[in-house]
Amino acid sequence: MITAIVFVAGLGVFMDATQKPHKADIIVSLGGGDGKRIKEAVKLYQQGYSKSGIFLYTGREIVNPALKPPKRFSKRAYLISHGIPADKIVYVPRGVIFNTAEELFFIKDYLHKKGFHSALIVSTAVHTRRIKTLAHYISNYDDANLTLYVTSYHPKPSNPWLYFLDPAARSTVWLEFEKLIYNLLKYSPFTIDKTAYSKKKDTPLWKETLDQ
Repeated sequence: MITAIVFVAGLGVFMDATQKPHKADIIVSLGGGDGKRIKEAVKLYQQGYSKSGIFLYTGREIVNPALKPPKRFSKRAYLISHGIPADKIVYVPRGVIFNTAEELFFIKDYLHKKGFHSALIVSTAVHTRRIKTLAHYISNYDDANLTLYVTSYHPKPSNPWLYFLDPAARSTVWLEFEKLIYNLLKYSPFTIDKTAYSKKKDTPLWKETLDQ
C-alpha cells in the first residue's frame, strides 16, 4: 500500500525529466501542443543554442487551424518573423513522422546525415521523460554517440508531488505514462519490424526529407 502511494505521488516528478538548455548542433521543436513549444525553442535559438543555426520542427505546420489568429499561426512564418533564416529551417511534416518514437528515429538519422552529434529538443515538461527513455532504450542515441538534451516550458502544478489533486494534470501525467509503456513495448527489438516506422525508414519520402 505504501509503495503504491509513493508511486502515484512520485509519478508527476518522474515524468518531468527536463534538463537545463545546452548548446547543441541543432534545436528541435517537437510537434503537438498549442504553439508554446516552438515559441520556447525560438527563444533558445535567439540565445545561440543552435551551433549550426539549424532549427528543425515537426508536426502540423498550422497551430490550431480551427481558430483565428493569433491563436492560429503558421510555424514557418513565425520562425522567419523572429529572425531565423529560411534556409536554416527544416520542417518534418506529420505525413513523414507520426509520433514521438518516429520523431526520435528521424532526428537520429538527420544528425548522422549531416555529420552532427547533438540536438536540443524542446517539448512539454511532462513529455520529457518519454523522449529521454525512448531515445535511450529504443532509438539508441547513446550507442550511436549522439547527445540529446531535452528541455521544456513548464505548464505543470506548482508542486508536482500533488499533481493528482489537479484533474487536468492527473490526466496528462497518467496518459504520458501509459504512452511511455506502450511505446517501449511497440518499438522493442521483437516488435519494431511490424511498426509503420520499419516501412517508412527506407522510403524516398523519408530520404528526401532528410536531405533538407
